[in-house]
Amino acid sequence: MTSLLIFIKHRFPWIWRAVEAVNSRLFAWRYPRFGSVVAAATAEFVTADFAFSPVTAEETEELSSFLSSQPAERTVWFNPHRFDAGTLRRLQSDPAFAMMKMTRRADGTLAGYLFLRCFFTGKAFHGLLADASCSGRGAGRAMWSLSARICSRAGLRMLATVSERNAASLTSACQGTDVTIAERLSGGYLLIECKPRD
Repeated sequence: MTSLLIFIKHRFPWIWRAVEAVNSRLFAWRYPRFGSVVAAATAEFVTADFAFSPVTAEETEELSSFLSSQPAERTVWFNPHRFDAGTLRRLQSDPAFAMMKMTRRADGTLAGYLFLRCFFTGKAFHGLLADASCSGRGAGRAMWSLSARICSRAGLRMLATVSERNAASLTSACQGTDVTIAERLSGGYLLIECKPRD
């Protein structure tokens, strides 16, 4: 089923948009408190260097600039959606799509982006991107951990697709969560399931 959804998303975007629209309504009906879970979890999840919060509609322009300014080597493994402000505003208003930002505690500047694309069937797909300046400071580990906590509290199964060649992402996933390989996908990708460590 996961492989089919990925195929539709990349090959038939108009069908994918219809799937998203139906899923959003069903997800909001089945998980009416999901937004509150995300808000509470991000508010209490703070590391020595970073703080987290949901992305607001007013912050989509800043997020668009942040994502668009990342060098190609940072986004080669990260292509979940377009980075223009219009797309981000649409996703931000989707009850089945949780957009979160990571900011530096020292000055409040944007340092990373993470999301959960959720489905009414009880699954949530995680994605993340941290600024290069955050490397080696536990940013990726923290983002994986936060998303796993959110999914656990909301009653969702957290999944992610990660390339076997993306060693950094696999390492941070294993550091921040308990990882199980659920399926081997085409193109050298793994479908992993993540659960909170604590």
